[in-house]
Amino acid sequence: MNTFRSFPLFFVLTGLASAQTVPAKSAPDHDEPLALEAMVVSAGPDAKSAFDLAQGSSVLVSDQLRRSVMATLGDTLAAVPGVNATYYGPGASRPIIRGLGGDRVRMLDNGVGSLDASSVSPDHNVSVEPLLVDRIEVLRGPASLLYGSSAVGGVVNVIDNRIPSSAPELSVSGRAEFRFGSAAREHTGVLAVTAGGPAFALQVNGLRSSTDDVRIPGYADPANPADHGTLINSAISTKSVSVGGTRFGAAGSLGMAVSEYGTVYGLPVGEPINIDLRQRRADLRAELTRPFGMFKGAKFRFGLADYTHAEVDASTGLRNTTFKNQAYEGRLELVQQDTGDLTGTVGLQTSRSDFSAEGEEVVTPPTLTSNYALFVLESYQARPDLTLQFGGRYELQSIRLGGVDPLLPAYPGYSATTGEKRTERGFSLSAGAVYYPAADYSLGVSLAYTQRLPVAQEVFSNGPHGGTGAYEIGSAGLGTEVSLGLDVTLRKRAGFVTGSVGVFVNNISDFIFEQKDAGRYFDENTGLFLPYPAPPGTTLLPIYQFVAKDALFYGAEAELALHLVDTEAKDLHLDLTADYVHAQQTADDEPLPRIPPLRAGAVLRYDTGPWNLGLSLRHSFRQDRVAPGETETAGYTLVGADVSYRFTRSRMEWEFFARGSNLTDEDARISTSFLKDLAPLPGRSATLGLRLTF
Repeated sequence: MNTFRSFPLFFVLTGLASAQTVPAKSAPDHDEPLALEAMVVSAGPDAKSAFDLAQGSSVLVSDQLRRSVMATLGDTLAAVPGVNATYYGPGASRPIIRGLGGDRVRMLDNGVGSLDASSVSPDHNVSVEPLLVDRIEVLRGPASLLYGSSAVGGVVNVIDNRIPSSAPELSVSGRAEFRFGSAAREHTGVLAVTAGGPAFALQVNGLRSSTDDVRIPGYADPANPADHGTLINSAISTKSVSVGGTRFGAAGSLGMAVSEYGTVYGLPVGEPINIDLRQRRADLRAELTRPFGMFKGAKFRFGLADYTHAEVDASTGLRNTTFKNQAYEGRLELVQQDTGDLTGTVGLQTSRSDFSAEGEEVVTPPTLTSNYALFVLESYQARPDLTLQFGGRYELQSIRLGGVDPLLPAYPGYSATTGEKRTERGFSLSAGAVYYPAADYSLGVSLAYTQRLPVAQEVFSNGPHGGTGAYEIGSAGLGTEVSLGLDVTLRKRAGFVTGSVGVFVNNISDFIFEQKDAGRYFDENTGLFLPYPAPPGTTLLPIYQFVAKDALFYGAEAELALHLVDTEAKDLHLDLTADYVHAQQTADDEPLPRIPPLRAGAVLRYDTGPWNLGLSLRHSFRQDRVAPGETETAGYTLVGADVSYRFTRSRMEWEFFARGSNLTDEDARISTSFLKDLAPLPGRSATLGLRLTF
């Protein structure tokens, strides 16, 4: 069924969508090392500062975001404490939070799901362009009450101004950016224009970017000396455009945007494959600020997307497999009238995904997934120095094999319209507290019980997948994943030292993951499963099967800033970060696969007048605690530097910037990547650019 055709145009034009509005003054006016005062809209219906949250969080905004931005969302966030990247080459990288990735990390686009296929496989990129983003919020730890069972690991909310959130101060304003990167000969141009007045705002965004194959230090695969100095088939070409508008009134706001995102990127696997990804999307967002009944306001968000992802043979140009996802997601939040010290929200959420795959390598059959949820969040001011938070969520999910589109071919053994149906229910509960033991200190404690429902690829996968170079097998007997997580975070927001330190533990029953079959492989030539060792000339695919075993995750994160010099004329501060994750099967203490190692980093930043300079050092320790069939990952150190010069002429702000990455040309490989033995990080690179704000 074509999801776009299933909704009347009248609904698209007149529906309401929630405005997750960021207050105009929430972003710092200058570069702050740690934005503890930055408002976090992802944590609930009422925006709260990071200082006032019960769970760990990070916000990238303003200059900090501009310096961190990369081609993919995973690489953009890779230096944030507690966050790693899947890194399936330069074109595909999705965030991992505290060792949990895939369907356990909820990707949000302005508060609504990304509506793509990035959680299905690590070679599928997130359909978000980081260079068009205004801020990125990361919630570490379970956020299932608000966003569903797939947020058991955390949430990454990407926020842009595609639908204007406030009336513009000028009739016409905007920004433009041009950049060049040396490692892959990157050429990128960005243009964003805002127009309007007190009652209406129009936003137009556009981006065009292209790169060649990226330069790397040494060999991509040390066992194959054919390719040296270049990661073959790693080029990227991306286009993005959006048009949106918002109407502002005395009772609230109503906005809509349409957008299209397209990218073609290479996968540096054994048989080179190009990914041709396209997403067309419509979004609605509205906020009612006039009280009614027992509520003081309402928010509604809705996203509708048509997503296509084709895996193309790089040598012949023929499409091997095409993935399609026609999906929508909507959520309504009703904000209660304050009753003494009690505030809260009641919410409804629904989503639908009509997912299919066609071609030679269909790993997962066509499926129609529907999800409905009801959630309640409450906050109680017990004392001036103590706030209590609690809530619950009920979720109903159904997965029907075969989808609903009669034009799709039937999956072997199932009908395209009357296939097998799997219906499950899940409950999530959460309790938290924020205590203020002294001025400028806060202690957040969060306890969450979450039931995660298996997704289609974990249950029904069965076939070779060219994008990952593996034969993937689902397990029909998988049940509900149950986790109990505890998160404790101490924060300090003023003084010589500011920042946060946190610890967490997450005990998960029936944890679902892909386990490599160490005893056999799949021969593509014969179509047979054969035992190792493989004879010469065999077209070998490793076998990964989804299994469920009890698991324990625990670790810590630290994000501190030392304010060495803090005057009106200049600032000098030292940012220190560190994180650690330990993950194992509890039955036999066997390590889980693709877990990040201990990391530590430091950034020294100097700001005076129009100049801003930074020097960074990031060290990733050796990961020798690996799952069976997994190779160890060597430690590495990445050295970087950046400089920018900013000035204003005729009401226009100009900024020239330069950034150097991996200055020592280190051979760095990511333990969380399926391709760590084939695809190292880019080598020494310089990025030069110009930003213009008008």
